[in-house]
Amino acid sequence: MLGAQTKNRMDWGLVASASCIIIIGTIAILSAASHIPGYHGVLQRHFLAMTLGILLFLFGFGFNYQIFQDQSKAIYALTIALMGVVLLFGSVRRGHRAWFELSFISFQPMEVARIGVILALASFLDRRGRRITELSTVGGALALVGAVMVLILMQPDFASALTFFPVLVGMLFCAGASLEHLAVLVGYGSIAIAFPLAYVLCQVHYPDAAPGTLPYAVMQMPRMGWMTALVLSGIAAASGLVWRFAVMMRARPRAGYFVVVPLVLIVGLLSGILVNRQLKGYQRNRFVAFLAPETDIQGASYNVHQSVIAIGSGGLWGKGLFSGTQGRLGFLPERHTDFVFAVIGEEMGFVGAMGLVGLYMMLIWRLITAARLSRDRYGSLVSCGLASMFAFHLVLNAGMCLGVVPVAGVPLPLVSYGGSSLSVTMWALGIAANIYSHRYSFA
Repeated sequence: MLGAQTKNRMDWGLVASASCIIIIGTIAILSAASHIPGYHGVLQRHFLAMTLGILLFLFGFGFNYQIFQDQSKAIYALTIALMGVVLLFGSVRRGHRAWFELSFISFQPMEVARIGVILALASFLDRRGRRITELSTVGGALALVGAVMVLILMQPDFASALTFFPVLVGMLFCAGASLEHLAVLVGYGSIAIAFPLAYVLCQVHYPDAAPGTLPYAVMQMPRMGWMTALVLSGIAAASGLVWRFAVMMRARPRAGYFVVVPLVLIVGLLSGILVNRQLKGYQRNRFVAFLAPETDIQGASYNVHQSVIAIGSGGLWGKGLFSGTQGRLGFLPERHTDFVFAVIGEEMGFVGAMGLVGLYMMLIWRLITAARLSRDRYGSLVSCGLASMFAFHLVLNAGMCLGVVPVAGVPLPLVSYGGSSLSVTMWALGIAANIYSHRYSFA
């Protein structure tokens, strides 16, 4: 458990930044949730989750993190089991079968899966240290993470599944994977994500589209059904033609490129088709709100529209704590969960919002420092995975509130209301603090 030397090696920078983020988030929740039904219940659950989170932080800090490497296979098996069981017996909220509902508490196992995947993937990459530059290592890592992503897509929760991919790329990069292999992986992921966006864009109806505008051009495009088959055939044919031309010109091309590139394109498109079929109507509407917000201001685009208004009305210094109008008067939906960053922007202004971003940057820096100083490769990779997770969640949630990325329904760690997210995230930070505390070998 907690030794005297370990206590003295606490990363107080990590503790201070995380504590300040939690305090800001609590203030924002107190304000945003003040006019919703069950306000007192929201506060009770939030402070209960905060208390549990503190205990889990101490638990994560108190045990040597290497125990998670020893039990990595069991952790991964438990992660898969949890995601499978919730598909069978979980409760449905906002269209996702992703919750376990008990008589006194509800729990989202996907939050545990985020950390479980990081712990298991770090162990896999550590064991493959000498073979990290091989394509088989990247493929194995993708399979390990992809299995969990597929289970989450079946809930269906496209946004939450998406958050695993940057963590995978970040950990592979930190482990020393080949840049060529990372480029292949990023290319595959980009195509798989871009296809559903393109499909939705082509299905949108724009009644007021004028000639010369993007909506009008999109309406003239053929539908994606037969186009997909045509594109797949074209990729294969073009690859063969380019290869033949290169041989004729005696350019001595690397044959692997003419196999890998079209394979990545084809597999990416097929994965995109699979993802597209899992999307529900409201998820497609989120894409519409991002791609063509002017088509449905009072419907699909309403949340983002109100969020941008809230942030813009905050100005430089904000309207003051508990003085916001968009949030407290109910114009901004999901104001204490997904769009809590907009409440902070309205009440604390640009200064407060940037101060929060600065605290996140400090927290990510401390995680990177723990990775750099870790006494072993496993601890370094776990810290890198956590840093990647925090960075992507920050970009995605803040970007969503500003309207520069599609609405994703991804919480802002340590800020958004949600007991599962808060308590599990604090457990993860406890593990990071333990990695930092063991940066030097001692008894």
